[in-house]
Amino acid sequence: NAPRCVYMAEASAPPSAAEEAKQSGTAAFKAGRFDDAVAHFTTAIEADPQSHVLFSNRSAAYAKLEQYKASLLDANQCIKLAPTWAKGHSRRGAAYVGLRNWRQAIVAYEEGLTHEPDSAVMKEALVSIQLKLSGAAAEQMQQQRGPPPGVPTVPAAAGGDLSPLTLLLTLVYFVPLLGAARRDLCYRGALWAAAATCLLSLSRSWPLSMATLKDARLWKCDDMQRLPLLLLLSLFPPLPFILVPPAAYALHHSLSRAHARSLLAKLPAAVRERALWVLGEEGTHTTLAFAAISDLMVGLTAPFLAVSHGLRIVPPLLLHLKYVAKSHTTSWYMQTAVDTVRLKLDSLFHHRRCPAPVSAAYVRCAGLAASAARLLAA
Repeated sequence: NAPRCVYMAEASAPPSAAEEAKQSGTAAFKAGRFDDAVAHFTTAIEADPQSHVLFSNRSAAYAKLEQYKASLLDANQCIKLAPTWAKGHSRRGAAYVGLRNWRQAIVAYEEGLTHEPDSAVMKEALVSIQLKLSGAAAEQMQQQRGPPPGVPTVPAAAGGDLSPLTLLLTLVYFVPLLGAARRDLCYRGALWAAAATCLLSLSRSWPLSMATLKDARLWKCDDMQRLPLLLLLSLFPPLPFILVPPAAYALHHSLSRAHARSLLAKLPAAVRERALWVLGEEGTHTTLAFAAISDLMVGLTAPFLAVSHGLRIVPPLLLHLKYVAKSHTTSWYMQTAVDTVRLKLDSLFHHRRCPAPVSAAYVRCAGLAASAARLLAA
């Protein structure tokens, strides 16, 4: 008899202890039992400590429990075991988000996208962080400040008779039509004309009496704050941006007076339309915001101006910084300008390509600037 061949099916091997614990952890995770998931994944890791997937899974479970430091440690181990596996970097990014370390979260997600460029999860996470750092922060600051003033008023409005002179001298300074020799004279003349405008506005807005001099509101108004600053600045070498705010105010005053005398009607339609826009509510808001950002730029460049001009320029710079600090406590436009510049600088110095020492130095400088501003405003 021919030998009978017996074919026996090979019995499938039972799952390993690591795989069994992993399956239990995955089931617990899907059921929302994250404590159990951590326990099962820990058992699996003890059985197979070289599995990057297990560390990734436990990192996710820790994140669900809001134990972000533990989640970060597991994500780091996952990346150590599999540096090019994108999900490990995604886990690290999620842990940093939980720790509110936005800069490192961006670094982690961007690194993950180099290994998996089409990952929708990491792309969405990056967009979310960018919104937190820009739009959401700006919206929060806007809510804290409240809406802009309903009826904006340009400073020195009552003394605008000299505004055309301020505007003309500023123009001749920036475009030296009279030659470089007379350029500095035009600069000082523009400051004197702007100071005279403030003085004229004060004389027309406040009664000439001893009671007026004792009124605290007089010394806090913008015209009185700017008057000594303009006079002091005229005694020193020209500074960038200094003439921009008075020139912006002068343009608004000049257009207002031309409109009151029906002179705008004689202008071409396109020019007249732009002039009327400047005089409208939106244009007035823009004028005040432009002046505020220009004043702020002088303050930000003060250290460099002191180095380039020497110690002799320090007194007017300190007075200008004091003016900016006080304006920040009362002016919606200065508050908006400061917040806008701060957001831009934050995004620049907290960028992933910015060296850590530079970022740390920026944080220290920003803290010192805030302390100095509070001191000057007191």
